[in-house]
Amino acid sequence: MPPPNRIVLVGVGLMGGSLGLALRKRGGARVVGLARREETLREARRRGVLHEGFTDPARALDGASVVVFCAPVDKIVPLVRASRRFLSSGKALLMDVGSVKGPLVRALDPLFLGENGPVFVGAHPMAGSEKTGVQNARADLYKNAVCAITPTAQTPGPRVIQAVKFWKSVGARPVLVDAETHDRAVALVSHLPHLIADALILSAGRENGGAGGVALLKELAAGSFRDATRVSGADPALWHEIFRMNDRAVRAALRLFSKEINRLARGRWPLADLRRAQTLNVAFRSQEKA
Repeated sequence: MPPPNRIVLVGVGLMGGSLGLALRKRGGARVVGLARREETLREARRRGVLHEGFTDPARALDGASVVVFCAPVDKIVPLVRASRRFLSSGKALLMDVGSVKGPLVRALDPLFLGENGPVFVGAHPMAGSEKTGVQNARADLYKNAVCAITPTAQTPGPRVIQAVKFWKSVGARPVLVDAETHDRAVALVSHLPHLIADALILSAGRENGGAGGVALLKELAAGSFRDATRVSGADPALWHEIFRMNDRAVRAALRLFSKEINRLARGRWPLADLRRAQTLNVAFRSQEKA
């Protein structure tokens, strides 16, 4: 019979693998993985991510108390829907780690409204890397990371508390936020920076004039260029779906950015605005350290 605290990770790449390492370090739960490929599960077990793993959802999800969907954001809704019939425990808490919340919450919240059935609570830990795969998993990935939790008016209060406690237990700092508000915010602070990194590296790649061209750019590129373009090394297919699913908010963020950068150019790089940017930078970084 499955133990009372059986946590199932659907997907054991970077995010799921890191969560498994953190949960096993914390102790007190049986950590189970569900993946499509047996070799992925073998590697996860070898690295200490899981107690056990399955490719069969019926075996993995049987008796689950918590299920966390650590899959690409466009795969989460179909995965949650498909898992529903395998959840033998009516008290299962279902969560995800997707970086877009509105479409997920709108699709899944109506499916889990019964008082005695499983409950879905959207979550988005602000943690990750441009690297992927369980081989890059780290037990401290979620330490001090903000985790947005996006309940709705229909979400039972005790389940929200359960979700908050879960993410605190792996070192994250939970923040409750409306799903649509979350999507507008991450469009500015997460999705837009990634697009800017893509555009910057594409711009450098198109440079073929002047002495040396791209070869010279590579020689001269230093810390600011590396920092600004680091995230462009992330999985393009994954980010394509993130941009697509948060299209409206990302386009609004792009319009705001274009307005600011064009205003700076028209003003011949006004010192007052550059100083204000520096002040805002200091304020943002002081909040990160708090």
